[in-house]
Amino acid sequence: MPATYRNLPVDSPELRTGKPTLSLIKQLFGVLWIVVLTVLIAVYITMHWGELREIDAVIARTQPRWILSAGFLEILILFLTARTYQSILLRLGHQVPAFAIISAYLRGLSAAAVIPFGGPVSVIIFTRALAKRDVPMNDAVYTSALMSISGFASFLVLMLPLLSLLYLTHNLPALFVIATLALVTLFGGALGIFALTLKWGRAPSWIARRVPSYVGAFIRQARNHQLRPRDLVTPLLLSICVDLCGAMMLYTALVSVGKRSGILPAFAAYQIEMFFNVVTPLFQGFGITDLSITVALNNLGIAVSTAATATVVYRLWDLWVPLLTGATLHLAHRHYFARHSQSV
Repeated sequence: MPATYRNLPVDSPELRTGKPTLSLIKQLFGVLWIVVLTVLIAVYITMHWGELREIDAVIARTQPRWILSAGFLEILILFLTARTYQSILLRLGHQVPAFAIISAYLRGLSAAAVIPFGGPVSVIIFTRALAKRDVPMNDAVYTSALMSISGFASFLVLMLPLLSLLYLTHNLPALFVIATLALVTLFGGALGIFALTLKWGRAPSWIARRVPSYVGAFIRQARNHQLRPRDLVTPLLLSICVDLCGAMMLYTALVSVGKRSGILPAFAAYQIEMFFNVVTPLFQGFGITDLSITVALNNLGIAVSTAATATVVYRLWDLWVPLLTGATLHLAHRHYFARHSQSV
């Protein structure tokens, strides 16, 4: 049950009317998203149909060993992601095995990919998984928040030198500048609010009365850990490694379709993907992220047919394999606990 309704009676009118309204809004957003996405893809295919007709030739020269190499990089990304979580959890006083973190992460990813605005659902799944490892809920949520901050910071750290390289090579699209400025603003605002919340002493009474008790408990627990900026250096470095591997995976996808000189476009398109993952909360950015990668690669000098095929290879490992793996783990998890409860 969402936190907003947690303290209401089961038969309260707020609960009866609020949940259907929220569900209806999510459904409408989902339908609208599919319609808009379909129109965008149709328009793009129509505009580039002549070039896309060459996609058969691109597929014919695809090299399987490079596709498998991209899969190896995805495995490395998963273990680096788990190590990033572990570095934060260890600072909070918890030791969690890498496999348990990867399992929770993939299960959350699969849920977020099929549910509109699935981010909170993935956090809930992750939190419940860590609870089985004796990690308190507040610490699990705090870990997720710190992971998001590390991811934002990594994006900006890599974007600044990338913008410089694109400028020097006269290939700096306006979209990259807009994306960077938007995320700098978003990251700065979120980080400022986060830091003020943790540093601020006693809140004014008019704010304290409006803050739910569980939010206050979370803030107090987070303050008790007394994290300092240097405690986030290791998570930041690991997040940078994750992003570098992700960009290399996209470059490997380009190599698999015969484009070996696209390392700078690959890094640029990867950063654009990260931007759309942040600003698109529906279905893990499915569709719009794929389109944005193709468009970015094409704007940086790669043929549409090559860009589209490389995007399919990249998203196979970036989205579909983790999504299906997470769904399988989720079903296995549910089956295990159902059988265990019956035996008890």
